[in-house]
Amino acid sequence: MLNKKRLYWVSQVGGWLLYAFVVGVFNVLTGNSLSVELFFSLLSIFLIGISVAHAFRLVIVKLNWMRFNIPRLIPRLLLGTLIIGIIVYFLQAFIIERLIVQSAYEFNIKEAFPSVINWTLLYLMWSLLYFLFHFVTNYKKEEIKNLRWQAAKNEIELNKLKSQLNPHFIFNSMNSIRALINEDPVLAKKAITQLSNVLRTSLLMGKQKLIPFGDEMKLVNDYLGLEKTRFEERLTIQKKIDKSTEVFLLPPLMIQTLVENGIKHGTSKLPEGGVLEINAKLENESLKIVIYNSGVYDKNQESETGFGLVNTVQRLKLLYGNSAKFEILNEDNKVKTVLTIPKETTL
Repeated sequence: MLNKKRLYWVSQVGGWLLYAFVVGVFNVLTGNSLSVELFFSLLSIFLIGISVAHAFRLVIVKLNWMRFNIPRLIPRLLLGTLIIGIIVYFLQAFIIERLIVQSAYEFNIKEAFPSVINWTLLYLMWSLLYFLFHFVTNYKKEEIKNLRWQAAKNEIELNKLKSQLNPHFIFNSMNSIRALINEDPVLAKKAITQLSNVLRTSLLMGKQKLIPFGDEMKLVNDYLGLEKTRFEERLTIQKKIDKSTEVFLLPPLMIQTLVENGIKHGTSKLPEGGVLEINAKLENESLKIVIYNSGVYDKNQESETGFGLVNTVQRLKLLYGNSAKFEILNEDNKVKTVLTIPKETTL
């Protein structure tokens, strides 16, 4: 199967060869004999046609005409193809008349006008085909992406529930709440509200493709509130969140997965407890999240569920291909998790 770039060049070369062939057949049918001059004239038409068409494509890409709707695109195409028609007319006249036929060229408006119009219409047709080609290939790409997303969605959601809403977290939270009922009823009420928020929000978020980072952090804060109730002084939470990150879109429950993973394999296994630090900022139009937690990361050791980090990598690959970055490593006696999410442009 041809990729997009190769298909473009195959279409370019094939299309302009076909046009040169049609011009040659027309010349022969109208009485012109096959000659070296005709061959070089057709060759010049092919080379000029494909070169100028590719140059026009570079202009389209550079000026990002793909972002315009049809009413704003049409006048740009009309003006652009008219300018190209004039340029190609003079190029063709100079190369064919001066270099191939070797005759003096004299400008004649009556002869130039129909030739310019013909070239303008030809490049206008080329432009329409190019934009149609771009639309179809991008549409198919998006369709494939959506089909892949739908095909893997059920498995991802199942893994997500196993990872984020595991019974251990729920039972531990309920035990902490039960211990607080007599000791601190107000805190017990707050913890019940937080647990309710976590369960409800997790189930609702699982149905969405992307959510604002601010909404994700509300869930994370409720989750951390419950874990703080459970571990008390053993868990220290630090956050440095840039306010500009709140509206950035990312896959739901992804940060909660990483936070839970950090506490599960860090604080919960350390007698003296530990620190969980969350940093988030925008960097080169991407969302960069860095999470530190106490402990040591062993890549050869599987988690209890086996789904948390694997599910994170799978979801990033599915949504962003190779554009997103995920890394987990040991740094300064802490585990450092780095997640970089590119800006999503198609929703």
